Amino acid sequence: MSRKFKTSKKNRINYIYYDSNGIKTVLIPGEDGVNEATIEILHQFDDEEVNNNRRETRRHSSIDEINDKSKYIKDLYVDVEEEALSKIESEATEKIVQDTLLELKPQQRDLINKLYLSDNPMTQAEYAEELGIEESSVSQKAWRARTKIKKIIENKNIF
Repeated sequence: MSRKFKTSKKNRINYIYYDSNGIKTVLIPGEDGVNEATIEILHQFDDEEVNNNRRETRRHSSIDEINDKSKYIKDLYVDVEEEALSKIESEATEKIVQDTLLELKPQQRDLINKLYLSDNPMTQAEYAEELGIEESSVSQKAWRARTKIKKIIENKNIF
């Protein structure tokens, strides 16, 4: 049975031995021909075993332990179905968004794309500056475009 921890210095008066069946034997100095030197040697052997186990486990982690600790390592075959469904759903959603945007006026489509759908979306202030209009009018235009999108989606019974 491998040990995980060393016996503390104050508890090294006697030695506790567990055999392979888990039966506990206590060795006490002065009994059965056991002296303090024998107990000290047995504790040194245990210390070496603990140190060796620490060295080995420090370098070699089990796969289960790595999987539990790491969010980057995953079983590639477990989530294949879920990933496929997610990809199909995202493609379907993207098609719905594109079809809905086609029903908007070109100015509204441009506004929605620049404010919400681009990889680097603009703020309403930046968009207002680009068009040379007030930020409040951009806010109104965005609200109207979103309202129109909601109506289109409701009429098509998409969601």
